[in-house]
Amino acid sequence: MAGRPLAARRLASADVRALRQAASRFGGEAAARKVGLLALAATRVIDRPRTLQEYRNTLLFLLAYPETPAIFRAARRELARIDAIASALPSAALRPLAGSGLPGSAVTASFTLDIARWLARRHPGTADVDSFGEDGRPLADVLALALPPIEAELTAAAVDSLELLDEAKGRAASRLAFLVDAIDAIDASPTVRAHLFESLAPFLTIRASASLVRTASRGLATVPFCHTAPLHKAVASPRELIDEPLPPPRAMTARQRGALIDKARATLSVLARETDPVTWPSRDGVTLYDLPRGTSIALYPMDPARRFALDSHTGYLLMKNGVPVGYGGGWPFLATCRTGINVFPAFRGGESSWLFAQVLRVYRHQFGVARFLDEPYQFGAGNREGLLSGAFWMYYRLGFRPVERALRRFAAAEFARIRRTAGYRSPLPAMRALAASDIALDLAPTDAAMRIDAGALSLAVSRHVALAHRGDRRAAEAAAVQRAADALGADDHAGWPAAEARAFRSLAQVVARVPDLDRWTAAERARCVALMRAKGAADDAPYFRALVAHRRLAEGMLAIVRGR
Repeated sequence: MAGRPLAARRLASADVRALRQAASRFGGEAAARKVGLLALAATRVIDRPRTLQEYRNTLLFLLAYPETPAIFRAARRELARIDAIASALPSAALRPLAGSGLPGSAVTASFTLDIARWLARRHPGTADVDSFGEDGRPLADVLALALPPIEAELTAAAVDSLELLDEAKGRAASRLAFLVDAIDAIDASPTVRAHLFESLAPFLTIRASASLVRTASRGLATVPFCHTAPLHKAVASPRELIDEPLPPPRAMTARQRGALIDKARATLSVLARETDPVTWPSRDGVTLYDLPRGTSIALYPMDPARRFALDSHTGYLLMKNGVPVGYGGGWPFLATCRTGINVFPAFRGGESSWLFAQVLRVYRHQFGVARFLDEPYQFGAGNREGLLSGAFWMYYRLGFRPVERALRRFAAAEFARIRRTAGYRSPLPAMRALAASDIALDLAPTDAAMRIDAGALSLAVSRHVALAHRGDRRAAEAAAVQRAADALGADDHAGWPAAEARAFRSLAQVVARVPDLDRWTAAERARCVALMRAKGAADDAPYFRALVAHRRLAEGMLAIVRGR
């Protein structure tokens, strides 16, 4: 009989489902129902990890979409309670929830040296080396570069990399801390050290510790936006919303920018995810936009030393009331930007379409974008979850259309069927067919000069190097830099800041080949020099806007691609 009262007080999955359904409803008696269900849940014992995870996701949804300040505060209190419960559970009980982000759960995956270093130094004890992949370089080969000669016998006798790591680290705090310090001690460039680390094929186990969870949740709203009406599941006028000018970005200190980087890293790492802009951000270029309905979008431009020569990957973290609800990135070049969105599972069924429209709005104005492209993976190609969720139709309702004409007609017919047939869902074969093409959202007319693919332009440069310089890259770069400097009047580029000089040298290989460069006006040349320097700035958004505005350069790039 002693177990019956405990069972009666246990939080059941049915209780969580009822609260989750109530969380999506607003107005009338919805708030009172949520308050009652939440108060009831707060009295229940939670001893099942799966229920704990479902309940935590529901609480996160309530924080992102509260109906009243009281509900927001109650959800925050409950989140603290269940995080403490989860952290106290045995690791074996949480093993089925690996990669869920539930406090106390763990995930094993490969990460870059930069994220490994951040984990070892900012969150010690949170991560450690679990194993090395069979295709990795033997640790002895790399460790020999880091250890003093007197310890050569240690690496010479090593067979198993993990055993060697344990032997070499001695009383070091962790395998990871020792390995990161050893790699950092190697006399080589940061890029080479990063490649050496990755060549080991190390797998790290990361535990969603209290410190990582706190970092991810830092910045929750003190005065949340509360939804008193049904959520915006659809966007009535997507183009009007996307075209709406942005407010000025929030003024931030270096410390606040650093906190945003930490927030993104913590959010992604416990889910075994990593993106280049969050791993290698331009710390002084991080930007935050505060938008309607408690939405904020943080942009992470790449570190200038890590950027591609022409385009660049700018990542984003999407937040509601300070709660991370999704992430993604964009690759702008000229007036076109490839982009996509990943909404975390806890927030599906919210305002995903409206939120993505806000992301598009930010990229449109930040980078001068007139055309967005999404690759098939985003909505189903090699992505079963994307197929089953019908993600294609979210993009379609925002105005995206397949770039292939036959698929455009098929999508129109299928969408018409959805609208006229109650309860109809496109079958999987139809969704697979629709995921066979890029989709595009055209916000303004663009011609071929504004749609140049950066990869095609890079290939054209490579072909020129092979033909005109017999593959001698150094000679090709030197000739291009001299030609561009002479034509543009940029003989002083060597004295610029290092990142700007590097950007000039890289872009010179395109600019030098523009057919009519010698016929440009003085103003066109000055604008070209300015945008080349802007490519190396902390925030490269001005470079992209200037590139769109430099019509003469765009036409020259098109001529290069077409082999003129």
